[in-house]
Amino acid sequence: MKRLLALTLVLTLLLCGCGGGQAAQNTEAPATEAPTQPAAETAAPTVQATTAATTEPAPVVYRNPLNGEILDAPFTGRIYANTIGNTQDMLPHVGVNHADILIECFVNNSVVRCLALFSDISSAEAIGATRSTRLMFNQIAQHYDLILSHAGGSSFCLEDIQNRGVENFNIDSLYRQGDPLMKATAYRDETYGRTGDGNLFGVGAGIQAYAESLYPATLERDYGFTFTEDGIPQAGEDAQQVRIRFTYENAKKETLMVYDAEADKYTLNQYGESMVEQITGEPEQFTNVLVVEASITTQSYHSAAYHTADFNAGGAGYFANGGKIIPITWTCDGDKEPLRFFTEDGTPLDLGVGNTYMAICPTDSPVTWGDPAPEITD
Repeated sequence: MKRLLALTLVLTLLLCGCGGGQAAQNTEAPATEAPTQPAAETAAPTVQATTAATTEPAPVVYRNPLNGEILDAPFTGRIYANTIGNTQDMLPHVGVNHADILIECFVNNSVVRCLALFSDISSAEAIGATRSTRLMFNQIAQHYDLILSHAGGSSFCLEDIQNRGVENFNIDSLYRQGDPLMKATAYRDETYGRTGDGNLFGVGAGIQAYAESLYPATLERDYGFTFTEDGIPQAGEDAQQVRIRFTYENAKKETLMVYDAEADKYTLNQYGESMVEQITGEPEQFTNVLVVEASITTQSYHSAAYHTADFNAGGAGYFANGGKIIPITWTCDGDKEPLRFFTEDGTPLDLGVGNTYMAICPTDSPVTWGDPAPEITD
């Protein structure tokens, strides 16, 4: 009888324990209470979705190092540069709208020239007028590991470029050679209404093909630029026009960048007129405007005073995009390192996706902006 009572007690306890276990596993409210607790039913899926989203790795975005355009793979090509005349007798330009960056500066005495940088030089059927290289261009080529095509130069400048280890060649002499690969790098054309030094033009595809036969490809490297889709400086002042006066002793040269809201670009104006490319008739327009104020010195050779910049010292400047402008600073870590740009608080400067006009001018060169930009008086 005692055994029977004990067995009955065990069975009773087991049945009670089973009932309690079922209630613990079922964390939902009874059906009659469900309408009063809808949050309990939807909370779990929301948490799961959020967790899944945060654990997915961010997509890798590859960009063109000079213009910020999105690429399918890292850029591992070479950057090319071509010297371009910029005195009145060398205008209009040819091929600069294919360049990612157009740099303007004094190169010797009162002579101002441009250096056009290309991530895809083969897109430019003609580039020019191509002129001889100068110390300033040799410097820039060294900082950015450029392949520099030019129309020769003084023995002083050519010795300097060799000493710097810059990969370069003279298309003025190459195109006259019998070798088809050399000849394809340039041509002369007097139908542009120019003679002598003003009618030599580089051929992008020919320059690239010849360079590839001489120089190896390079690994992916840092060119110092960062980009954003909207590069307008939010704290910037109105700058529908940006006026830059290059100065050297008594020499003065003005460049006026005029914002075109429809194109969302600045149009290059100089010598009292808006610049258009000779072959296409298209305006020369740029998404970004960079003014680099640098310490400029000169080195004398015969009757020429060749300009050089102390890029390693860094300095100040300005950045304009979308009709706005801000002051900036810039640094450089060595002769073979690129320039790096920052806002005044030290934040890396993001350029807008697109091409860039860059002025390299002495620190005492006046810059004005506004709508319109005030005239610069002597």
